[in-house]
Amino acid sequence: MNRLVYFPVPGRAEASRVAFALSNLEWEDVEVNGDKFNQMKNDGELPWQMLPVLQTSTGTIAESSAILRYVGKFAGLIPADPYQAAKADEFMDGMGPLARALDTTFGISDLDERVKLRKDLFEEGGEGAKNLQLLEDKIGQSITGWAANTDQMSIADLKLFTELFALFSGNYDGIEASVIRRYPNLLKYHSKVAVEPRIIEHYRGITEDDMRWTFLPGAFD
Repeated sequence: MNRLVYFPVPGRAEASRVAFALSNLEWEDVEVNGDKFNQMKNDGELPWQMLPVLQTSTGTIAESSAILRYVGKFAGLIPADPYQAAKADEFMDGMGPLARALDTTFGISDLDERVKLRKDLFEEGGEGAKNLQLLEDKIGQSITGWAANTDQMSIADLKLFTELFALFSGNYDGIEASVIRRYPNLLKYHSKVAVEPRIIEHYRGITEDDMRWTFLPGAFD
């Protein structure tokens, strides 16, 4: 049995959760809180002292992109063409700065200060805005409409779709859904992925009150 261990939010494990759902693998979605996370660190269960991790019968795999690549093979989301597979990897690696842009805000306990810093990140000239514009341009350059210009949906799409649009779910103080409306290519991309039959089926039953509402068709209309 594969056990995917992460916090009870979409975050950096959501793409792998979707990949597992699209595969034939047996797996368990294990949600932990901060206390359990610290216990796992102290017990040496986290190879890089971070979550998510994937516990397999062979051993533990850490780092969200590595986990996604592993599960993606079983879900048919790794392009058969070596060049396209490499471009999917390239796209995922290139997303790193967007995730890291928020890292400095998570340890700020003062709500007003945290909100201000996050708003500043996504104002013109902020690191968040710069990264969104880069993704906006990349998607605009894709002939197929998929993230890495692959022929079909790939692991790069699961990562981009879940990690990008989750930012605007309301779970992050100071980041408003209105921000994404400045980026028409990303909105068009959202519409493409959200109506992909496997994605629709995976999120069937999710309502607008759920933290995963941003993965639904028409979420930003």
